[in-house]
Amino acid sequence: MMSEAILNSESLGETLWKLESVRLGGAKAERKSIDEALNWIVKRQKEPGRYGLNFAAPTEGDYTFAILPTGERLSSRAGTAHALGEEAFWALAKWRGAEKHGIREGMIGMLGRAGRSRPSADRGRFCCATCSLAFWRALSASQIAEGTAFIERGLRTLSLCRDEKYGWQGFHFAYAVFTLASLEHPLADIELRYSAGRIERALNRLRETHDPTGLRKLGYIAALSRI
Repeated sequence: MMSEAILNSESLGETLWKLESVRLGGAKAERKSIDEALNWIVKRQKEPGRYGLNFAAPTEGDYTFAILPTGERLSSRAGTAHALGEEAFWALAKWRGAEKHGIREGMIGMLGRAGRSRPSADRGRFCCATCSLAFWRALSASQIAEGTAFIERGLRTLSLCRDEKYGWQGFHFAYAVFTLASLEHPLADIELRYSAGRIERALNRLRETHDPTGLRKLGYIAALSRI
Protein backbone atom coordinates (compact mmCIF):
# COMPACT_ATOMS: atom_id res chain seq x y z
CA MET A 1 0.00 0.00 0.00
CA MET A 2 1.62 3.25 -1.14
CA SER A 3 1.77 6.32 1.07
CA GLU A 4 -0.33 9.22 -0.19
CA ALA A 5 -0.57 12.97 0.31
CA ILE A 6 -3.37 13.98 2.66
CA LEU A 7 -3.76 17.74 2.44
CA ASN A 8 -5.78 19.24 -0.38
CA SER A 9 -5.82 22.97 0.37
CA GLU A 10 -8.72 23.37 -2.06
CA SER A 11 -11.02 21.05 -0.10
CA LEU A 12 -11.62 20.52 3.58
CA GLY A 13 -13.87 17.57 2.76
CA GLU A 14 -11.32 15.71 0.66
CA THR A 15 -8.65 16.31 3.30
CA LEU A 16 -10.92 14.94 6.04
CA TRP A 17 -11.88 11.84 4.08
CA LYS A 18 -8.23 11.03 3.35
CA LEU A 19 -7.39 11.37 7.02
CA GLU A 20 -10.25 9.06 7.96
CA SER A 21 -9.22 6.53 5.36
CA VAL A 22 -5.73 6.43 6.85
CA ARG A 23 -7.13 6.12 10.38
CA LEU A 24 -9.35 3.20 9.36
CA GLY A 25 -6.56 1.41 7.52
CA GLY A 26 -7.73 2.05 3.97
CA ALA A 27 -4.64 4.07 3.05
CA LYS A 28 -1.15 4.84 4.35
CA ALA A 29 0.49 8.20 4.90
CA GLU A 30 3.63 9.58 6.48
CA ARG A 31 3.17 11.24 9.86
CA LYS A 32 4.51 14.47 8.37
CA SER A 33 1.70 14.43 5.80
CA ILE A 34 -0.91 13.75 8.48
CA ASP A 35 0.35 16.58 10.69
CA GLU A 36 0.42 18.98 7.73
CA ALA A 37 -3.27 18.25 7.10
CA LEU A 38 -4.23 18.55 10.77
CA ASN A 39 -2.37 21.86 11.17
CA TRP A 40 -4.21 23.21 8.13
CA ILE A 41 -7.57 22.15 9.62
CA VAL A 42 -6.70 23.97 12.86
CA LYS A 43 -5.95 27.14 10.88
CA ARG A 44 -9.34 26.87 9.19
CA GLN A 45 -10.97 27.15 12.62
CA LYS A 46 -10.24 30.88 12.35
CA GLU A 47 -11.33 31.36 8.74
CA PRO A 48 -14.60 33.05 7.68
CA GLY A 49 -17.46 30.77 6.72
CA ARG A 50 -17.38 28.69 9.92
CA TYR A 51 -20.64 27.16 11.11
CA GLY A 52 -19.94 27.83 14.78
CA LEU A 53 -17.31 28.34 17.46
CA ASN A 54 -14.04 26.61 16.54
CA PHE A 55 -15.56 24.86 13.50
CA ALA A 56 -13.20 24.46 10.54
CA ALA A 57 -14.41 26.50 7.60
CA PRO A 58 -15.02 24.78 4.25
CA THR A 59 -13.30 26.14 1.17
CA GLU A 60 -15.12 27.71 -1.75
CA GLY A 61 -14.45 24.48 -3.60
CA ASP A 62 -16.34 22.60 -0.89
CA TYR A 63 -19.27 24.95 -1.27
CA THR A 64 -19.30 24.25 -4.99
CA PHE A 65 -19.22 20.48 -4.55
CA ALA A 66 -18.89 18.51 -1.34
CA ILE A 67 -19.82 15.01 -0.28
CA LEU A 68 -20.17 13.08 2.96
CA PRO A 69 -17.48 10.49 3.75
CA THR A 70 -19.76 7.81 2.30
CA GLY A 71 -20.25 9.72 -0.97
CA GLU A 72 -23.68 11.36 -0.62
CA ARG A 73 -23.85 14.92 -1.95
CA LEU A 74 -24.10 17.88 0.41
CA SER A 75 -26.54 20.25 -1.22
CA SER A 76 -26.60 23.46 0.87
CA ARG A 77 -23.98 25.90 2.17
CA ALA A 78 -25.21 25.58 5.76
CA GLY A 79 -25.31 21.80 5.53
CA THR A 80 -21.81 21.72 4.07
CA ALA A 81 -20.40 24.02 6.75
CA HIS A 82 -22.07 22.04 9.53
CA ALA A 83 -21.27 18.50 8.35
CA LEU A 84 -17.65 19.23 7.42
CA GLY A 85 -17.14 21.26 10.59
CA GLU A 86 -18.40 18.40 12.76
CA GLU A 87 -16.26 15.91 10.86
CA ALA A 88 -13.27 18.20 11.38
CA PHE A 89 -13.85 18.02 15.14
CA TRP A 90 -13.95 14.23 14.81
CA ALA A 91 -10.64 14.17 12.94
CA LEU A 92 -8.84 16.49 15.35
CA ALA A 93 -10.12 14.59 18.39
CA LYS A 94 -9.19 11.19 16.99
CA TRP A 95 -5.73 12.20 15.83
CA ARG A 96 -4.72 14.65 18.57
CA GLY A 97 -7.08 14.22 21.52
CA ALA A 98 -10.44 15.66 22.48
CA GLU A 99 -8.91 18.33 24.72
CA LYS A 100 -7.14 20.09 21.85
CA HIS A 101 -8.13 22.91 19.46
CA GLY A 102 -11.33 24.04 21.19
CA ILE A 103 -13.26 20.87 20.35
CA ARG A 104 -15.10 20.62 23.64
CA GLU A 105 -15.89 24.34 23.70
CA GLY A 106 -17.32 24.05 20.20
CA MET A 107 -19.45 21.06 21.13
CA ILE A 108 -20.75 22.69 24.32
CA GLY A 109 -21.74 25.66 22.20
CA MET A 110 -23.51 23.38 19.74
CA LEU A 111 -25.43 21.66 22.53
CA GLY A 112 -26.58 25.10 23.61
CA ARG A 113 -27.76 25.85 20.08
CA ALA A 114 -29.51 22.48 19.89
CA GLY A 115 -31.30 23.26 23.15
CA ARG A 116 -33.02 26.27 21.62
CA SER A 117 -35.35 23.81 19.90
CA ARG A 118 -36.51 21.64 22.78
CA PRO A 119 -38.61 19.25 20.67
CA SER A 120 -35.59 18.43 18.48
CA ALA A 121 -33.12 18.30 21.37
CA ASP A 122 -35.43 16.01 23.33
CA ARG A 123 -35.24 13.59 20.39
CA GLY A 124 -31.47 13.91 20.09
CA ARG A 125 -31.77 15.71 16.76
CA PHE A 126 -30.00 18.75 15.39
CA CYS A 127 -31.60 20.18 12.26
CA CYS A 128 -31.92 17.42 9.64
CA ALA A 129 -31.02 13.73 9.73
CA THR A 130 -27.62 14.25 8.09
CA CYS A 131 -26.68 17.07 10.46
CA SER A 132 -27.76 14.91 13.39
CA LEU A 133 -25.45 12.07 12.35
CA ALA A 134 -22.48 14.42 11.96
CA PHE A 135 -23.29 16.00 15.32
CA TRP A 136 -23.41 12.61 17.06
CA ARG A 137 -19.98 11.70 15.68
CA ALA A 138 -18.43 14.95 16.88
CA LEU A 139 -20.14 14.71 20.28
CA SER A 140 -18.83 11.18 20.69
CA ALA A 141 -15.28 12.21 19.80
CA SER A 142 -15.40 15.25 22.10
CA GLN A 143 -16.04 13.03 25.15
CA ILE A 144 -18.07 15.70 26.92
CA ALA A 145 -20.44 14.24 29.50
CA GLU A 146 -23.43 16.22 28.25
CA GLY A 147 -23.05 14.67 24.82
CA THR A 148 -23.68 11.09 25.94
CA ALA A 149 -27.31 11.72 26.90
CA PHE A 150 -27.93 13.61 23.65
CA ILE A 151 -26.53 10.76 21.56
CA GLU A 152 -28.59 8.22 23.48
CA ARG A 153 -31.78 10.18 22.81
CA GLY A 154 -30.80 10.36 19.16
CA LEU A 155 -30.25 6.62 18.90
CA ARG A 156 -33.65 5.95 20.48
CA THR A 157 -35.18 8.29 17.91
CA LEU A 158 -33.30 6.52 15.11
CA SER A 159 -34.84 3.24 16.24
CA LEU A 160 -38.29 4.78 15.82
CA CYS A 161 -37.37 5.73 12.25
CA ARG A 162 -36.80 2.16 11.09
CA ASP A 163 -38.33 1.52 7.69
CA GLU A 164 -39.38 -1.74 6.07
CA LYS A 165 -36.06 -2.07 4.23
CA TYR A 166 -33.73 -2.45 7.25
CA GLY A 167 -32.74 1.19 7.07
CA TRP A 168 -34.06 4.36 8.67
CA GLN A 169 -36.58 6.70 7.13
CA GLY A 170 -35.05 10.05 6.19
CA PHE A 171 -31.45 8.97 6.87
CA HIS A 172 -28.80 8.23 4.23
CA PHE A 173 -28.24 4.52 4.78
CA ALA A 174 -24.46 4.42 4.25
CA TYR A 175 -23.74 7.49 6.40
CA ALA A 176 -26.06 6.20 9.13
CA VAL A 177 -24.17 2.89 9.19
CA PHE A 178 -20.83 4.73 9.10
CA THR A 179 -21.93 6.81 12.09
CA LEU A 180 -23.32 3.88 14.07
CA ALA A 181 -20.07 1.97 13.57
CA SER A 182 -18.20 4.87 15.14
CA LEU A 183 -20.39 5.20 18.25
CA GLU A 184 -19.40 3.08 21.23
CA HIS A 185 -22.91 2.60 22.58
CA PRO A 186 -25.08 -0.53 22.99
CA LEU A 187 -28.00 1.19 21.26
CA ALA A 188 -25.79 1.67 18.19
CA ASP A 189 -25.05 -2.07 18.22
CA ILE A 190 -28.78 -2.83 18.34
CA GLU A 191 -29.38 -0.73 15.22
CA LEU A 192 -26.47 -2.38 13.42
CA ARG A 193 -27.82 -5.83 14.22
CA TYR A 194 -31.24 -4.76 12.92
CA SER A 195 -29.63 -3.71 9.63
CA ALA A 196 -26.99 -6.45 9.40
CA GLY A 197 -28.44 -8.27 6.39
CA ARG A 198 -28.74 -5.10 4.36
CA ILE A 199 -25.21 -4.04 5.30
CA GLU A 200 -23.84 -7.38 4.09
CA ARG A 201 -25.73 -7.11 0.80
CA ALA A 202 -24.63 -3.51 0.31
CA LEU A 203 -21.00 -4.44 0.90
CA ASN A 204 -21.15 -7.35 -1.55
CA ARG A 205 -22.74 -5.17 -4.25
CA LEU A 206 -20.63 -2.08 -3.69
CA ARG A 207 -18.86 -0.60 -6.71
CA GLU A 208 -16.02 1.92 -6.66
CA THR A 209 -18.14 4.40 -8.61
CA HIS A 210 -20.54 4.51 -5.66
CA ASP A 211 -17.73 4.92 -3.12
CA PRO A 212 -15.42 7.73 -4.25
CA THR A 213 -13.66 8.01 -0.86
CA GLY A 214 -13.49 4.29 -0.08
CA LEU A 215 -15.07 5.05 3.29
CA ARG A 216 -18.46 3.52 2.52
CA LYS A 217 -16.77 0.14 2.24
CA LEU A 218 -14.68 0.70 5.36
CA GLY A 219 -17.79 1.78 7.24
CA TYR A 220 -19.67 -1.36 6.26
CA ILE A 221 -16.73 -3.52 7.31
CA ALA A 222 -16.43 -1.72 10.65
CA ALA A 223 -20.18 -2.10 11.21
CA LEU A 224 -20.20 -5.81 10.54
CA SER A 225 -17.26 -6.30 12.89
CA ARG A 226 -19.42 -4.85 15.70
CA ILE A 227 -22.29 -7.29 15.21
